[in-house]
Amino acid sequence: MRGCRLLSLTCSQPEPPYPTHCEKGSGEEKLVPQLEWLEDNPHTTLIEKDCINGFIGASAKDTGNNTLLEWVNQNKLEALVVVGICTDICVMDFVVTMLSARNHNLTPTLKDIAVYTKGCATYDMSPEMVTQLVLPKTAIHSQDIAHHVGLYTMAERGALISSEILF
Repeated sequence: MRGCRLLSLTCSQPEPPYPTHCEKGSGEEKLVPQLEWLEDNPHTTLIEKDCINGFIGASAKDTGNNTLLEWVNQNKLEALVVVGICTDICVMDFVVTMLSARNHNLTPTLKDIAVYTKGCATYDMSPEMVTQLVLPKTAIHSQDIAHHVGLYTMAERGALISSEILF
């Protein structure tokens, strides 16, 4: 796992239309159990992000420096493999932004951005749940459809979508 980088969401500002989530101290900001082993891995760097988009969230507000871009460029990465929760929101926003950064030569050595489908998932929010939580109808979120739309959109923008990783 040489050079592994993780982005972890800690919301500190509202992100409509989504309900408040991942607030520090709530437990929601923690890694899912399957990834907890990475927290103490010496080859892992954990970056907290305060927004849905991991690229934007990796930018320091005081300097504007982007620690993710710096890491990709310092290590001359040629490929990124992306996994995450909320395929159609967090994963897609990050991947599409990284593709744009690559296309604008902000990451000169980066050629491929791959999304590992078995490492991605999203949530389900039925109309009944939306009504019960008093959320706008735009919060309705069909898990299967949203997951596949996210993968489709990333593929259309140039990401490699894979259910298998070979080294």
